[in-house]
Amino acid sequence: MSSRPSWPLTRAIHGAFTERRIYIRTGGKTRYLSIRPASQICAAVAIAALLGWTGFTTTAFVTSALDGHSARVQLETMSGAYEVRLAAYGARQRSLEEQLNQANQRRDEVTGRLSDKQARLVDTANNLQEAAAELAVLREEFVALVNARRDDAIRMRALESDLAGLRVALAGAETSKANLDGALEILSGAMGEVIAERDRAAGESTRLDGEVARLTGAIGRLEDRRERLLSQLEAAARTGLAGLETLFSRSNIDLDRILAQARRDYSGSGGPFVALAAADGTTTDGAGTEDTRVAALMADLETVNLMRFAAERLPFGAPVRGGRWTSGFGPRRDPNGRGRSMHHGLDIAAPRGTPVYATAGGIVTFAGRQRGYGIVVKIRHAFGFETFYAHNSRARVKVGQRVSRGDRIADVGSTGRSTGNHVHYEIRIDNEPVNPVKFIKAARDVL
Repeated sequence: MSSRPSWPLTRAIHGAFTERRIYIRTGGKTRYLSIRPASQICAAVAIAALLGWTGFTTTAFVTSALDGHSARVQLETMSGAYEVRLAAYGARQRSLEEQLNQANQRRDEVTGRLSDKQARLVDTANNLQEAAAELAVLREEFVALVNARRDDAIRMRALESDLAGLRVALAGAETSKANLDGALEILSGAMGEVIAERDRAAGESTRLDGEVARLTGAIGRLEDRRERLLSQLEAAARTGLAGLETLFSRSNIDLDRILAQARRDYSGSGGPFVALAAADGTTTDGAGTEDTRVAALMADLETVNLMRFAAERLPFGAPVRGGRWTSGFGPRRDPNGRGRSMHHGLDIAAPRGTPVYATAGGIVTFAGRQRGYGIVVKIRHAFGFETFYAHNSRARVKVGQRVSRGDRIADVGSTGRSTGNHVHYEIRIDNEPVNPVKFIKAARDVL
């Protein structure tokens, strides 16, 4: 009995606080934000509490205003409490607004992902429909071919049956002279049909001979085109191979070791041996002239690809653009006057702050200060190569960072044991320093 009066109240609450949607249009798309009844009730309760507190404090303020000096003290106290409460409510409101913004962002992200998934689903459905249509066309063509083959078989069996009948009729004519005239007439009619069929077969044979001649000419043209393409590919492979061989020979790199490592680490092939089938059905091991040329071309192309792959990963080029070489690789007089010393790199002078670029892709193994060299950047490359950039004013990379050729890694400076702004550039192979000038000149002359 006590729960009945609450029904109208419950219905009134649900009627007043129904789920509402706020529509937002951004980027040509319309989205909405749903506000549940529970959230609306909480907001209404908070606003009512705020209004009640405001009324209470206002009443207290008016009442205390009539009490004189003590009333003013109480008023100031209550005013401070009121301001604290208002500040708390303002902070709470800002927190709720931030939560609402975060919820809107999450909703936008979910809506975006849902749109992407729907687009992919539509693409998949379209592809499926296209595949189904192609399958239906292929099935129709297959059925047509099967029907044509069945019709040809029926005609062949009919012709064989007619031929057998002719043979029976001929045997009957030989054994029965009385029926000779009738047998001759039957035989003549049947022979006429056979002759007509033979003539049609001869016409079809002539047409097929023409088709064979046309196909033979097309095959010849294709063979000529294949020969031209093969010659062009051989010339291109020889040109690329010669240029890359010059690049590696001028830099004094052990090309065989580089190619062996590249072939081992960055390529793969295999499978069972299957002999090539010749035109007459026999097999050959590829000893023919054309097969030999193709095999040699494939080997040259593989070598060119491996050499290009290696050249892209080796430090060909200068670390500074427009710099001036001041001290080369090898023995030299110490710049600080301490006698003869071994110089393991190349010094390139340039204004302070000039960009220093990575000469090949790799991973940064050191970026910081090193005694005598100032600010240093070290990069590890493929095939045991390492480059070294010293005396920089600033390092722009971190240890473990992967860089590509041409990326800015530092700025020219004069840190460490240095007499002026320059970059000290070294190339090391398996921790052994080599002359970087050969690599820079090889890249300049060949690439």
